[in-house]
Amino acid sequence: MGVSLGDRGGLKSDINVTPLIDVLLVLLVVFMVVAPMAQMGYEIMIPREDKSATPPPPDEQNKQVILAVNVDICNIEQPLTLPGLPPGCTVLINKEVVRAEDLSNKMREIFEKRRSMDKVLFLAAQEKLNYEGVMRIVDVCRAAAGEDLKLGIVTDERIAMGL
Repeated sequence: MGVSLGDRGGLKSDINVTPLIDVLLVLLVVFMVVAPMAQMGYEIMIPREDKSATPPPPDEQNKQVILAVNVDICNIEQPLTLPGLPPGCTVLINKEVVRAEDLSNKMREIFEKRRSMDKVLFLAAQEKLNYEGVMRIVDVCRAAAGEDLKLGIVTDERIAMGL
């Protein structure tokens, strides 16, 4: 508390810094207590890489399935007049040649043990093939694998050719 002897009735503009210093000291004590706690970490065990271990083989049940159809192995370039697929039509399943008559059994064999969410068939077909003919092949696959079969379209025609 200061006493002003000069001007009478004038405003006194001195700042009382005692409460400000009290607040700063409290904050200093808080930060001194909290700072060591903030630097604490968690102990973790990081696995070491084993150079001698070989990676496990890919799971056959989760392997992607690519159905490739091209004009050389299944001539469905023109609209189909008879029901079913043309005689002698074959397709490629993961580069393995499968006759159209055996396609249903092969699809059932591939997809029977898979979960619904893992039933995905990738279709690679040449652009010049007849849409109805390709959809008949897909219908055979869906009937064998189940209605929950999902279809992905591959646009690279080299895959359709089996390359």
